[in-house]
Amino acid sequence: MGQRYWVVTGCVLGLALLAAPAIAQPKKKPPKITYDDDVVPILRQKCFSCHNADKKSGDLDMTNYTNLMLGGGSGTVIEPGDSGSSYLYGLVSHEEEPYMPPDSPKLPDEMVETIRKWIDGGVLENKGSKALASKKKKFNLALNTAPTERPEVSPMPARLSLEPLSRTPANTAVSALATSPWSPLAAVAGQKQIFLYNTKELRLLGVLPFPEGIPHVLKFSRNGRLLLAGGGRGGASGKVVVWDITTGERVIEVGDELDAVLAADISSDQTLIALGGPQRIVRIYSTESGRLLHELRKHTNWIYSLEFSPDSVLLASGDRNGGLFVWEGWTGREYLTLKGHGGGVTGVSWRSDSNVLASCSNDSTVRLWEMENGGQIKSWGAHGGGAASVEFLRDGRLVSCGRDRVTKLWDQNGGQQRAFEAFGDLALEVTYCDETNRCIAGDWTGSIRVWNAEDGKQLGELSSNPPKLVERLAASEVQVAARQKEQKPLAVAYQGATAAVEKAQADLVAANKTKGEQEKQRTVAQELVKTSEAAVAKLKAEYEPLMKLAARLTKGVPVLNEAAQKSQQAAKELAGDKELTDAVAKLVAIAQARATQLKDTQKQVAEKEAALKKATTQLAEAQKRVEVLTKQLAETVKKIETLTAAIKPLQEKAAASKKALDEADAALKNAVALVEGWRVEIAFADKLSKLLQHRSQAVSELGDRETERDDAQSEVNEAQAKAATAKTNVTAAQLEVDKVNAEIQAARGLTQE
Repeated sequence: MGQRYWVVTGCVLGLALLAAPAIAQPKKKPPKITYDDDVVPILRQKCFSCHNADKKSGDLDMTNYTNLMLGGGSGTVIEPGDSGSSYLYGLVSHEEEPYMPPDSPKLPDEMVETIRKWIDGGVLENKGSKALASKKKKFNLALNTAPTERPEVSPMPARLSLEPLSRTPANTAVSALATSPWSPLAAVAGQKQIFLYNTKELRLLGVLPFPEGIPHVLKFSRNGRLLLAGGGRGGASGKVVVWDITTGERVIEVGDELDAVLAADISSDQTLIALGGPQRIVRIYSTESGRLLHELRKHTNWIYSLEFSPDSVLLASGDRNGGLFVWEGWTGREYLTLKGHGGGVTGVSWRSDSNVLASCSNDSTVRLWEMENGGQIKSWGAHGGGAASVEFLRDGRLVSCGRDRVTKLWDQNGGQQRAFEAFGDLALEVTYCDETNRCIAGDWTGSIRVWNAEDGKQLGELSSNPPKLVERLAASEVQVAARQKEQKPLAVAYQGATAAVEKAQADLVAANKTKGEQEKQRTVAQELVKTSEAAVAKLKAEYEPLMKLAARLTKGVPVLNEAAQKSQQAAKELAGDKELTDAVAKLVAIAQARATQLKDTQKQVAEKEAALKKATTQLAEAQKRVEVLTKQLAETVKKIETLTAAIKPLQEKAAASKKALDEADAALKNAVALVEGWRVEIAFADKLSKLLQHRSQAVSELGDRETERDDAQSEVNEAQAKAATAKTNVTAAQLEVDKVNAEIQAARGLTQE
């Protein structure tokens, strides 16, 4: 018994010692799971017989790493770092159908787990490989219902870079146009890029990179939040990319075509993306997983057009042979074949109620189809030589363009409401902004025109090949110089016109002041005339009697003196005649008195004559003064009238000069602001580019860190598993020890009865 005790005890201690090093010793990294070392043996045993270079079931070759990563006819089958999104893992784990291997039991769990770890670990090719990060962004695009009403907030881009990725020497044909259903926003296809424009201001809002090639199709989601672009490089590759308009971020990309995508759309509930092109196959993908759901192979030529119905139920597609089909979006089953077009179906568009489909064709017609039986409702010759593009408006009208170079607006009965000014070359694309009632179309030369639908007036143009920011800055700086040159003479002219008005106004004020002074002076002169006239009249009244008296006395006094002398002689002759003597004395006295009176009167006459002369002179001077002042006043009044009449034209001229100067100032201010704006945009684009580059590096580093974390977590999980096993073993050993101890106690007779 003693020997057995020590044996069991030794086992327990051994187990404890085995458990301890798992914690105490440094952790070892779990071995890397690689394609060459771990996955190939599984695939060789279970998959190579069907998926090899000679027999590519599903167009998938799994016998080498490169071909396996390329995928097959259904697209890529492995999403690095994400087994849950990897088609291969879903099939071998029997989480999805068709189960693989076909007609065989599910792979052993350890094999499935090896494949899972290999995918989640970054799909290493060999031990020297670096783990790949998942390229698939995880976004849930699906909506609960297909949107039919205006969103609470109309989606518009956040601030995006305005720097074109490239600029070609000459414009190329317009390959795609689209407008948002709920925002004043248009998308224009360029070379490896897409330009977003404000349709109200015709201002560039941002540039979305499309390095995959040329975008041949642009579609906004029905809620206006997403923008889809399909395109690629002819004869080489094709893809569909979707952006969130409000952030400018890519949210999903699907397709791995061997030629450019020519037609694509996203369903209004944002669960499906369909695409087509020269390969003649309509492929429908799930936005949730990015996985190919259906391949529709009924088209016999290049697929030109494709669009989901607004309710997401149906999908219409048209091809170069005139084939036009309607499919069930989710099931991929054919719903209707619409026969009638005699040329390639270049465009399709659904009416907002999903009950009517419009199609246009190289046969020159636009046709309307009802969806109950696929009957043709209406057909009309829209564009001689061929119709290139058609689109339903929100109110049920349609716009189209074609080889006749004309863009037209129609009612639903095919009645032409307006034909816009013809392009210089073939019109290729047309779209309509319901938010601003503006029609936008582009032609073969790259010209993109914007018209007001109400009156047909052209409002401006958009560009699919705008200048680089440095070019815009240089052009704006030249514009500033030109505006400064224009503004300078206008400023001088305005200063001169203002000075002329101010001078005329000052002259008018001075003339009015002079007029007032002249009126006062004339009033004084007129009063002086009145006073002088009264004085002259009074003096004349006094002078004339004196003159008459003086005249009488002048005549009478000599006679009287002679009579006095003769009377004195007579008295001498008749001396002693007292009566005569008295009479003579009286007569002599009278003569003397009259002589004195004559002298006094003559003196008074001389005085009055001098006073009258003076008064008359004063009167004449006063009258002359009045005449002069009256003449001067008339001249001043005339001058005032002339100045008054001249001021208005001068003011008008000054106002016109000010308006011209204000316009020049505003133009200069705008030019200066534009220069500053382009400088800001250049700085922003540079900063954004560096930030995006930094983010890319950070994302790559994050992938490395996540790999390290996953490796560490694997080590932790392995250690925890070992610890759990050791703990179980310790417990079992302890039970064995307890059992042995009990047996020992019993053997020694120590067991209690």
